[in-house]
Amino acid sequence: MIFDRNEQREVTALLGAGSMGCAIVRRIAAGRTVLLGDISEENLERAARDFRYGGYAVETMRVNALEQESVEAFAERAASLGPVKFFVDTAGASPHQTNPEHILKLDMLGTGYAVDAFGKVMAQGGAGLVISSQTGYMFPIPYETEQEILRTPTEELMELSFIRETAVRSSGTAYMIAKRVNQLQIMRAAATA
Repeated sequence: MIFDRNEQREVTALLGAGSMGCAIVRRIAAGRTVLLGDISEENLERAARDFRYGGYAVETMRVNALEQESVEAFAERAASLGPVKFFVDTAGASPHQTNPEHILKLDMLGTGYAVDAFGKVMAQGGAGLVISSQTGYMFPIPYETEQEILRTPTEELMELSFIRETAVRSSGTAYMIAKRVNQLQIMRAAATA
């Protein structure tokens, strides 16, 4: 008989504590500890308050998705709270919000850092959900280039000639390429899990 249901409670981690991610986590985190990560303290406080009012056990952590060390620390914090059952990543920027370089750093590298970090701490039977976009299918990337992307560690992606020469053309192009790279990052992570 289990007397303490809080012992080894599974963890659901959310990177990007906006309305979309919070709605997803509400559906999957009942009975689990929720770890919210965001760059905005205001977003963290608002989301944590809403989750607590709903009866969830909540922890927060300020995370800069542009910094690999910050994302890795977030994954380690999640693992320190218990077995990480779910990871949801909604951190990102749209083409209308910023420039191509920022989109590549946040949407491509930041997502890659998160996929890499949570791949190391995910519990047996755990799952990750990365919110991307259908635009990942809208910019054709040659097969050979996709294979090169798959072989390239996340922190070296910005050095690829395809990224340096093609993705920086416009925010829209950067966004489409970042979203396709996200799909490739997930495929690589799934193959090594």
